[in-house]
Amino acid sequence: MAFINKKPLTIILGFIAVLQLSLFYYYSLSVDREYRAEKADLSSQAVMLTSNIEERVSIVKGVSSFIQTVGFDADPNLINQYLVTAYHNSSNSVMNIMIAPDGLIRYLYPLLGNTAILGKSLLLDSALSSPGMIQETIRSRGITIDGPRILAQGGYGMVIRQAVYSGDAFAGIVSVTLKIDNIVTQLSLKDTSISVTSPDHAFLFGNPSYKDGSQLTVPVTIYNQHWLMNLPMPSQKKWEVLRSVLWIDIAFLLVLAFILYIFWHQSRFNRELERVVSIRTRDLRVSKSLYEKLAHYDSLTEIPNRRYFMDEFERLLQSAEPTQTYTLFFFDLNRFKEINDTLGHSIGNQVIKTLASRLKSNQLPYKLFARTGGDEFVMIFSDLHREQIPVLAGQISGLISETLLISGAHLSLSTSIGVSLYPEHSLNKDDLLKFADMSMYQAKMQEDGNYFIFDWQLREKLEQKTMIAKYLHSALEREEFVLHYQPQINAVTGKMIGMEALIRWNHPEKGLIGPGTFIAAVEEAGLMIQLTDWVLREVCRQLCEWRTLGMPLLRTSINISNSWFYNRNLIENLFAVLDHYGLETSVLEFEITESTALLEEHYPLLQQMRDHGIIVSIDDFGTKYSSLNYLKHFPVNKIKIDRTFVTGIGVSSIDETIIKSIVFVASQLGYDLIAEGVETQEQLEFLIKHNCTNIQGFFFFPPLPAEDIHRIAS
Repeated sequence: MAFINKKPLTIILGFIAVLQLSLFYYYSLSVDREYRAEKADLSSQAVMLTSNIEERVSIVKGVSSFIQTVGFDADPNLINQYLVTAYHNSSNSVMNIMIAPDGLIRYLYPLLGNTAILGKSLLLDSALSSPGMIQETIRSRGITIDGPRILAQGGYGMVIRQAVYSGDAFAGIVSVTLKIDNIVTQLSLKDTSISVTSPDHAFLFGNPSYKDGSQLTVPVTIYNQHWLMNLPMPSQKKWEVLRSVLWIDIAFLLVLAFILYIFWHQSRFNRELERVVSIRTRDLRVSKSLYEKLAHYDSLTEIPNRRYFMDEFERLLQSAEPTQTYTLFFFDLNRFKEINDTLGHSIGNQVIKTLASRLKSNQLPYKLFARTGGDEFVMIFSDLHREQIPVLAGQISGLISETLLISGAHLSLSTSIGVSLYPEHSLNKDDLLKFADMSMYQAKMQEDGNYFIFDWQLREKLEQKTMIAKYLHSALEREEFVLHYQPQINAVTGKMIGMEALIRWNHPEKGLIGPGTFIAAVEEAGLMIQLTDWVLREVCRQLCEWRTLGMPLLRTSINISNSWFYNRNLIENLFAVLDHYGLETSVLEFEITESTALLEEHYPLLQQMRDHGIIVSIDDFGTKYSSLNYLKHFPVNKIKIDRTFVTGIGVSSIDETIIKSIVFVASQLGYDLIAEGVETQEQLEFLIKHNCTNIQGFFFFPPLPAEDIHRIAS
């Protein structure tokens, strides 16, 4: 405080300078984030455009397959009827479907608006295609796209063609003509600033207001066409970010002014408080009765203190009748430390004093009300029915949450309440107070309530957590951890294609404990790297042992936490373990969570693993906050469909749709796929039907000890 008084201007100017630099850095990051978001959206539009055209390409492929089956010499009525069916099954963006045996347009649907090209030769009439496009279609034997251009029958569109061969001899051409306006409307490109141009920036379609200049650009490659999708640089975003930064700047400066005011005001208040305390101290020396009061009552709130409460509570319990019951409420103020840290302890004291007075004067039916320290209070109620507990908890919460106006500051507070019962939970005052205290902290972790009544499960949970934390270090040293392996099956062939290593704790007293009970404690104790290293070595050792017994090596997956990626010399240590056991990298698969995959700082390491032949898979894709669009950026090889979606099969159409989407995108991007948590025949049949044949779950096998895996594999 003395330093602030000596050099206030220097401190204030330094703070303002740091603030401005921080805000400028925040502004730069925000603008960069906006641009990256705009480019991600533009990439999504490019994928949608490609998918839209691919859907029309499937019509050409279907007609080509039909012609190759029935031949150009089939009954014309049969061919015409097929064209009618194919046209009406397509969307309204298809202008016509055409079949040209030997390049001569003989079959065309619909005729309306397209009669100008019926009977013409694609090989001879230059108006029917761009220069060289027919020759490219015949030469490539694949799909070609001609356009966008002015069509011979009028209008602006593009033509998708495929040559049909009889053996090695050219037999004809199948094509579909698309209306560009319908594609633009379907993708809502006219409602945006997006335009599509050729590589030399000639406008093709989209928003006609396209201009050369500062543009975000994404390449679009679709068969023989190479386009650019463009979006003007969103300059208005800079101004929006700048305005938000300016508001933050103004707010911080106002807060700084307010804090300076609080410091000044508190200084005056402290001097006045010191004067009052001096007077009261002098009076206390001559007043024995006042001394006795201060010994048993809180000097700030003038309600009983902890000492008085414990003595009186003991007296109540000692004199209680056999049928007497007491209910103990233990509560404090949530985030009260922030008031002391920001507004000062004197303001905090006023808050405590005001709330204590409010609770005391509200005529709550308590037997005893006391402040046990800091912002903690206790209330004892006599013969309170259990159904009255939530009512009283609500009344206490309501009184505390009423806005306080103290020293010009409007404060809104909340509370968490723990409840213990006499004699149900204990006959001892210390136990009852401890149980209520434990329940209060449990109430803080709840989202849907502000009070919690003690139960024995809470005590067992806390004791178990304490026990786990206590024995974790020694458990690693005593090698109490074991691995079980859950087979992964190809549901079509029935063969085991791999397995997942799952850790168990073989506790000497509690028996076999699953990872859900102790993994969080492992993270808190900072032992996750050591435990993961142990799992890696144990998996390699077990694979080596199975190989010695003549069992074929199967790829084994290991769950990797985010913290393991911060392990020094990770790659070197990994290859050292593999070399020690004489194993190839192909026998390992690392499963990471979606949130870990999203951290760009891990990308180089993940890419390095993949380059060395180690399969990296996403364990819980789609359950957090990513989208299918991010898959193209993840340096991984495989996706595991989470059990939360699998359990929705036959129950939730949303879960089924998500599974179909994941399967489709994974197939398009070349990712391997496996579904976990499969337990029913219905789930299995659905996954097989939608091309997810690799299965893991209790339908085939639960996690098994190593010796059982050897028996199954043999």
